[in-house]
Amino acid sequence: MFFSLNDSILAISTPSGRSLRAIIRLCGKDVFDCMVSIFMPGDGEKITHEKGFSSCQGHLYLESEKIRIPACIYIMKSPNSYTREDIIEIHTFGSPPLLEMLMDTLLSSGSDSACRENGEEAVKGIRIAEPGEFTKRAFLNGRISLAEAESVLHIIRSQTDSELLMAVSNLKGRLTECMNNIQDELVKLCAGIEAAIDFLDQDIELITLDEIKKQLKHIIGKLYIVAGSGQKPRISHYGVKTVLVGWPNAGKSSLFNKLLKRSRAIVTHVSGTTRDTLEADVDLEGINFRIIDTAGIAYGKGDLESVIEQRTYGSIDTAQIVIFVIDGCMNLSCEQIKFFDSITTRSKIIVINKIDLQQKTCYEDISSSMKTFPVVKTSMLTGDGLDKLRKTMVSSVFDNSIDISASDVVFTMRQRVVIGRALDILEQTSDSLNEETGYELMAIDLRKALDTIGEVTGEVLTDDILDRIFSEFCIGK
Repeated sequence: MFFSLNDSILAISTPSGRSLRAIIRLCGKDVFDCMVSIFMPGDGEKITHEKGFSSCQGHLYLESEKIRIPACIYIMKSPNSYTREDIIEIHTFGSPPLLEMLMDTLLSSGSDSACRENGEEAVKGIRIAEPGEFTKRAFLNGRISLAEAESVLHIIRSQTDSELLMAVSNLKGRLTECMNNIQDELVKLCAGIEAAIDFLDQDIELITLDEIKKQLKHIIGKLYIVAGSGQKPRISHYGVKTVLVGWPNAGKSSLFNKLLKRSRAIVTHVSGTTRDTLEADVDLEGINFRIIDTAGIAYGKGDLESVIEQRTYGSIDTAQIVIFVIDGCMNLSCEQIKFFDSITTRSKIIVINKIDLQQKTCYEDISSSMKTFPVVKTSMLTGDGLDKLRKTMVSSVFDNSIDISASDVVFTMRQRVVIGRALDILEQTSDSLNEETGYELMAIDLRKALDTIGEVTGEVLTDDILDRIFSEFCIGK
């Protein structure tokens, strides 16, 4: 459904459920008209229409219920507001039934009514905001860039301090600054090539082919650095992906439950109980770990075994940390060593489990390649070694295997795809230089790359891109 951005909108901005306080946010040119009919300022106070920020204590009067609700309203006049439009925030009690009545009253007080503005009939009214519409208006009105708007979503979804710091870094314009610097260099190169085109018939060489190659290589290199290609993995707002792998009945699911400190995975004495992957979040020292329990490695030939194997290997391929669990009561096989060596993840931790029982595998029995990684001995029955394992997991993040720096750029999946497209275009252009491609075609390709990068900063957009981005927001943001 299409809604005009000239409409006045409102939404509850605090999470659903009971709370001591709640916030209702109103935005648009008609918000003062909506408030006048239901808000009664306290003694000696009044709602000001002056520019800037102000607040006012008073009561909200619900005529249908004949009740007064204590409230404080905060007024942010255009253009000094988040959306650069008039904004009023109502701070009152967080009772869900009360908020529902208040929302109904606000919507009815702002029901469509015709009035005369500049000799023309205009319709006044207020409606419920769409998901992310406040941030969408902030972007469309030039308050924030598209990259900064997407960072708002990262902030909302942050679960730990480190995730929040990375999201705030983007909100402050870190990503936009990096992309703008690359754009500036690309624009200069494109302008030089286009200027050279005008003088081709006069045998005047404003920029040589070698200079184009050198500048293009430099730009591609900077884009790769920003995108983080080939560098250590970074923590996303989903957490550090940590995968538990090993042979059946090694104790992976028991370890999964112990890390979560609750019974999430089914644990039995039957080998191969886990048939699918399970995921859950664990916060260790302010870092969010996305723990994934996988089915035991079993080289079966059936269709089910094939699907299970594919899911396990798929989890390993995208893991940032792999915890390889060994049954200490069983002899370590050559297949287990080969499997461990085949895991390409940079950070690996070896867990020798069941140390409360008679051991057939100890530290001396593992291969020399395995000894280059941290080895932790654990017992799920007694809890021995679990604290050491948790500290080892945290150390794997802080020893530079995984980047948690808030100064680095963090991309959304959409942004990564766009950057990948831009790199493909620039690399194809670079390859074509060896084939003596004409300057005209070079300029076209560079302009295409510029438009693609513009999808990150918001300079080049379509309605589909905007709808896809802001539909992920909750209502009220």
